[in-house]
Amino acid sequence: MIRYCVLSMIAAAAIMLAGGCGASQPAGHAAIGKVTYKGKPVPRGSILLSPDSSKGHTGPAISASIVDGMFDSSQAKQRLTSGAYRVRINGFDGNAQPDRELPLGQQMFAEYTTTIEVTDDNAGDLMIEVKP
Repeated sequence: MIRYCVLSMIAAAAIMLAGGCGASQPAGHAAIGKVTYKGKPVPRGSILLSPDSSKGHTGPAISASIVDGMFDSSQAKQRLTSGAYRVRINGFDGNAQPDRELPLGQQMFAEYTTTIEVTDDNAGDLMIEVKP
């Protein structure tokens, strides 16, 4: 009887632990898209999308690296929700110079800010053109 109880407790613990192991995707959308400057992909950089609270949108901010003009936050824990976002982009030429403390190369433009509206239709294909 004791043996049965111990086995039952071990089985119950295993089931509870296994339930937490399945990596389910959080609600919302991954931030996926392209960033161009003067019509060409931004070689390296970063993008930050923050919900625009002035337009009543709340939620987490999403950040991603830009590589060859592309960004993808699908591996991040946080997700975009439909609504207005403020966007901040830093772009670099990709010619790393670690001895000059330029791991992503020379800055191509001052930090660029804009706003976008994320919808169910465009969340996985955001297109942002940095204007000079």
